[in-house]
Amino acid sequence: MAVLGPALGLPGAANAETTTAQPATGAFTFTTGPGILTTWAYNTIKVSSAAPASYATKNNGAQAIIAFPVVAHEKTAFFTGGSLRITNTKTGDFINCLNPAVDTLVRVVDCVMPDKTNKRLFAISNIASVRSLPTIYSVNSSYTGMDLKIASQEMADYMNLKLHTNTFSPSVVFATGELIVSYAR
Repeated sequence: MAVLGPALGLPGAANAETTTAQPATGAFTFTTGPGILTTWAYNTIKVSSAAPASYATKNNGAQAIIAFPVVAHEKTAFFTGGSLRITNTKTGDFINCLNPAVDTLVRVVDCVMPDKTNKRLFAISNIASVRSLPTIYSVNSSYTGMDLKIASQEMADYMNLKLHTNTFSPSVVFATGELIVSYAR
């Protein structure tokens, strides 16, 4: 009925499928692939994070690990706190990805931009493993081996133009991520 309701002019039918984000906990973490930070540094591109997200490196600074706390969910979308900043250190130009939302069904990572618009910055090209443990009161899920790419050629062009570079391409897996979440039923 929710699909046919608006066409039939039934009162309230247009809002039959609306939902509200519910609290959730967990983390969305990704690690840049080998060689990515080196390539970005060569092209004067630097990545950083802002609280409550965290940033660390491993392999003598060759790889970045960025972790975002999960704060809410709505259906298959998980909302995080913090931000990711990609900066051209030579020009000072940057892209801020505020409060990334990870949608495991659509397989994207959307970002709130400083102008309050949403941009689909990253695509999840593969999820190696999905595990879910529903209990009477909660659902605990993990998504591991998530390959992250720039979402599209259009997004790569946007990032390259905004950052005055030619570094970004949708054909490269730049990071592998995992999403661990828990929420009430």
